[in-house]
Amino acid sequence: MTSQNQISIIFIFLIIVSCNKKNDEWTQTNFDKNISQNDSIKMMNKLYDPEEFYNDSISGNKKTSFITYDNDYNKNVCEAELIKDTLNISIGFSSGFSSKGFRILYHDKKYKIEPYYGTDNIAVFVDDNGKEVYEEPPKHYFKNQKLVLNKTQYKKGDSIYGYVDFSSLEVGKDQNLNHSGKGYFKTKIE
Repeated sequence: MTSQNQISIIFIFLIIVSCNKKNDEWTQTNFDKNISQNDSIKMMNKLYDPEEFYNDSISGNKKTSFITYDNDYNKNVCEAELIKDTLNISIGFSSGFSSKGFRILYHDKKYKIEPYYGTDNIAVFVDDNGKEVYEEPPKHYFKNQKLVLNKTQYKKGDSIYGYVDFSSLEVGKDQNLNHSGKGYFKTKIE
């Protein structure tokens, strides 16, 4: 076998391995068509969430999430939008100046969870030489995740009901943090 053939085989092998690695990030979703009848979902229909004053959710100012995080912080708003063929479900908090939470990406009966963070802060940091310094974002490693949705396919305008349970390790420059959350959510797809 020539060295050019060996290089070609190694190149093809690396492409296959990298494609398989990406697919491993997605987890199979569970489905329960009766989840909208769950007591927690029904209770959300009765509770108003004054923190949601600027949100256009499924029930207009009604509670859209009972996701409880390990820090007992549960003032979260659930929003969903369909981008091409992927459903993007965001569950988090926004002050109007910054936002943070977790995003569930759902495609072809599989999902993955990732964190999101946004801010209006435009501070620029420089080193001793005046060179702009960019902070390395923390990495998140998810484990023990479960997602239950009310159906397998969605379109714009559909109501979505679900349950999520996850834990993750956030590895940052100076510290490692554990996150976990579980609970029910509902919203209308934009």
